[in-house]
Amino acid sequence: MSDRQHHWLTRLYPRAWRERYGDELDELLSDRCGWRETVDVVKGAVTERLLHSTGKGAESMQTYPGNVAMLVRKPSAIAPIIMSVFALFVVLVAIATGSAKPQPDEGAAAHIWQLLMAGQIPFLGWFVLRWLTRDLRAALPVLSIQIVAFAAALFPVWYLGL
Repeated sequence: MSDRQHHWLTRLYPRAWRERYGDELDELLSDRCGWRETVDVVKGAVTERLLHSTGKGAESMQTYPGNVAMLVRKPSAIAPIIMSVFALFVVLVAIATGSAKPQPDEGAAAHIWQLLMAGQIPFLGWFVLRWLTRDLRAALPVLSIQIVAFAAALFPVWYLGL
């Protein structure tokens, strides 16, 4: 790809982004730029333009999320919350259908609940190792939401003795 085409691809990005990253992108594209890289650059430019129109363009490109709203979108943050909500949903459905009675042989609902509750522990561990040490201010509220969701899914099982 010619230098003119590299420059054209860089020009797709907003001015603030180009001022900060434009030279690096030009150099990267001059080394190797096939059709896949071109598609990635165009996709990134469209995304950056959309972010730029909302006022969250180049300044949103940072190594760490910086706030709770950005951090909660990370898979290690949202997965335990979703798994806890599904585990609570499984218990509530079992209670509503009348199958939530103590039994010698656990049913499918109990096994699904156990898998959801145990399955989120690696996500919680990764979240603590990855984000709690980097951004304590944003990670603590997310961790507290995760713990509350975990406790909410655990409470009906404990209270009803299931």
